[in-house]
Amino acid sequence: MCVAFFVGCVYVGVTGQRKIKTMNLYEIIRNHHWLSVCEILFKLDPELQQFELEYEQVFKSLIELKPIISNIILMIDRHWEEGKPTEHAHAYGYDPSVSDSEPTPYLALEWTNWEKWLGFEIDRNAIEEWTELQLIGHSMIELTLDGFTQEEVWQTSNNLVSQINTIKSK
Repeated sequence: MCVAFFVGCVYVGVTGQRKIKTMNLYEIIRNHHWLSVCEILFKLDPELQQFELEYEQVFKSLIELKPIISNIILMIDRHWEEGKPTEHAHAYGYDPSVSDSEPTPYLALEWTNWEKWLGFEIDRNAIEEWTELQLIGHSMIELTLDGFTQEEVWQTSNNLVSQINTIKSK
């Protein structure tokens, strides 16, 4: 019989074997409080501190939303500069159901509704690479690239689509 205990995102058994537990973004957000998240968020990007109230509202909104579970996997890759790792990352989706004949299984997530984000399973490599607080921070940065509410994000998306359609019609 193997006894296991929970340490962050990793289960460690008596044998010492590490087994990565799969989690979605909603599960890790529910594990943490805003003060812990904001500390890490502003370490990742100090310039975001000017938007502390907006990010706190985003965090509170995410806790209240119900996740939509899907087969998309949330990937969070570290940025490298001049061959050295940075604290910056890029979050994007991976759809394992996309066939090899499709152009790409990777998805930009900036305009994806937040309920879907919350339901994405987090990639095992990301779980090994980042702490839960860093995963939340990087996700929140990506979620808010085009606004601090879903309405602002959708408006940005709709404006861009409208501009593209105007250009196409000329």
